[in-house]
Amino acid sequence: MKKIYSIICLLGLLLGFTACSKDDHGTGSVNVGGSCLVEQFVLDGKYEGTITTDTRLIKVKVPVDFTQLADMEVTSLKVAEGAQTSIKVGDHLNFNADHMLRVVNGDLQLDYRVSVRNDEALLKNFVLGGVKGAINQQDKTVTVSVTGNSGIDLANATFEAVCSEDATCSPASGTKGNFTEPFVLTVKDNTAVNTYTVYVTLIENPVALFVGNAATVEELNDEEKAAAKWLTSNISGAAYASWSDVASGNISMAECKLIFFHHHHGSFGNYKAFAEHVDEQGAMTALAKMKEFWQKGGAFVLGRSAVNYAIALGAMPEDAYPNNVWGDANGEGSDLMGDDPWHTYAYDVNHPLWKGLKTYPGAPENAIYTLDKDYTICNTTSQFGFWDIYASGKDAVEAKTGGRALTGDNSVNAWELKAYNGEYGKGGIICLGSGLYDWNSPTPYESNYHDNMGKIMLNAFDYLTK
Repeated sequence: MKKIYSIICLLGLLLGFTACSKDDHGTGSVNVGGSCLVEQFVLDGKYEGTITTDTRLIKVKVPVDFTQLADMEVTSLKVAEGAQTSIKVGDHLNFNADHMLRVVNGDLQLDYRVSVRNDEALLKNFVLGGVKGAINQQDKTVTVSVTGNSGIDLANATFEAVCSEDATCSPASGTKGNFTEPFVLTVKDNTAVNTYTVYVTLIENPVALFVGNAATVEELNDEEKAAAKWLTSNISGAAYASWSDVASGNISMAECKLIFFHHHHGSFGNYKAFAEHVDEQGAMTALAKMKEFWQKGGAFVLGRSAVNYAIALGAMPEDAYPNNVWGDANGEGSDLMGDDPWHTYAYDVNHPLWKGLKTYPGAPENAIYTLDKDYTICNTTSQFGFWDIYASGKDAVEAKTGGRALTGDNSVNAWELKAYNGEYGKGGIICLGSGLYDWNSPTPYESNYHDNMGKIMLNAFDYLTK
């Protein structure tokens, strides 16, 4: 009977059913001759639902100002011949929450989710020439902050807009516009209409900088570009600068509090190899100004192989170069993630960097998650393994580097170094050497724990600058 039932379930899936069940009365017969499809669903005599069979969703849209969700009447419900339903015509339901509609026809069963939603016309995300804008929903404005060296042609710049579900924007996302003056964007969803005004402001004295080897953000590799765009989009007054911008003084550092240097490249076997490589990219030409910045109380977040820039600054001994490095800058693949994504462990769960992070259900208190299922990690890593001079563990790492271990798992893959004044915290250096601290997935995924990357950076900014 189990084999027959499995075949029936498979048949149901092929016919578009995702839920099937049987009533085994001992007769050995199963009735699968009917259908469980919903043909029409109407509330209050005028709000007809849109039925999506593949996702089993019945979505009913009501006007933006509709406030009677708590008491709506089912006035029409049409299903396939012979089917019975858990919800009946005449039922009054509270749709402040979704309801499950079960349809049964013989031995077949199908569940639908019924959701009632007000029309909504909100701008959720706005990106101009690769720079994310700050959206103020109260006054319906968008502010995009760029520097003079952004490389964006404001008179003819491409923008991308993400709106609330079912809403459309005009002009359409992906088109060009003149942003040398206030730019108007209209978002509409049936009865809901909102008009947003986009303002572009030039940053003369950035408070934070992402520094890279390219003239503009768009010329960076995808991993570094994602990290740079996060900074410029989420910390007010942050900007991008090339090493030549810094070295030549083309960008002001008068009010800068933090430098973010995230370097995505194949691993280096020693500090000399790293120094020669970044020298070719211009990082060493700006070293004098970077040292001056740190000595005056400026802070750094260094990612991937850029953790070695702490040696160049004089914040870490040259012979304390990470001894456990790998990666060739290619994605390792989402198969490494699974349902329980990769994670590391905090040595001090109460450190300010880990404040407010999302945690995996049932995971240890000190587990740090930065990835999601289906996320493809570009796994280049510069960390400390517990062998050779570090065989005695994190204590040996801390003694050698003069720093403090932050995360690891039989390793130290993130650590912090003191500020020039000899104290941890403001003006210090955070080193994120693990490939787990990743910014860009070349494959689609649903972001959840990866949101922790942004939270860690916000925590780092507060910890190092205030």
